Amino acid sequence: MKANQILLCAVAILAAATQTQASTLYGATSAGGPGELWVIDQTTGNAMQDVGPLNDALANNYAVTGLAFDPVNGLLYGSTGGHSGTDLLTIDPATALVTVVGSYNATGAGTMADLAFDSAGNLYGISSSGGANLYTINLATGQATQVGLSGVSGTSGGGLAISPAGIFYGTPTTSRFGTYDPNTGAYNNITNPFKPAGPSASYASLAFDGNTLYGMDLGLPTHLVTIDSSGVVTDIGPSVASIDAIAFTVEPIPEPTSAALLLAGGVMARIASRRGKK
Repeated sequence: MKANQILLCAVAILAAATQTQASTLYGATSAGGPGELWVIDQTTGNAMQDVGPLNDALANNYAVTGLAFDPVNGLLYGSTGGHSGTDLLTIDPATALVTVVGSYNATGAGTMADLAFDSAGNLYGISSSGGANLYTINLATGQATQVGLSGVSGTSGGGLAISPAGIFYGTPTTSRFGTYDPNTGAYNNITNPFKPAGPSASYASLAFDGNTLYGMDLGLPTHLVTIDSSGVVTDIGPSVASIDAIAFTVEPIPEPTSAALLLAGGVMARIASRRGKK
């Protein structure tokens, strides 16, 4: 019994050493205007920090209509709003500096209206033209490859988020909230969600924080909300004008510190010693 208690103690030590920090909600503007990166209070929808304009090293500005943090390495990726091109970007969340990865190069798809990573670090997007279709995206080149036709003929909003359980949620048009089949790209509608920013205001972006799904209702003003799996919307409050993309930080799990490893190793050695004396 004591050996089991000691073993549980060792596990607890390692778990405490690998705890991650609370997530931060970022938002980016597009909606026909310039790109700006913001930190948003997820409890109120209010702006917490204007990080700065989404400019590259040559001061070219990029409107951004999709954001997603890579769960493997913590990098922030963005998708250009249509008038800024049809490119995959990386973005420094500390400075808003933009680096172009490459074009989606997907004929007829336009840009990606929103981005989302699955837990394995695979990036997906929803096309802004030619139907709200699901695409996989190459992180090295930006090349987008269609998974399949969604069955939705247009895109208005085009939000996308992937739950920790691997469910692909989407808001392809103003009147739709549902799921995508990750293998075929087919869309299954759940409901016409409530829109606090007005009946014609689409959900332009979705993002998970843990198991909670957030959405940005792109109206005047924008509204930050949560949405449950049946499509029930809870309004958090008005947010930053023209926010067209949201994403929560995903901190890569750090390696245990050397001190924690030594302590845990000492505990395990005590277990071995006790067993050897029996």
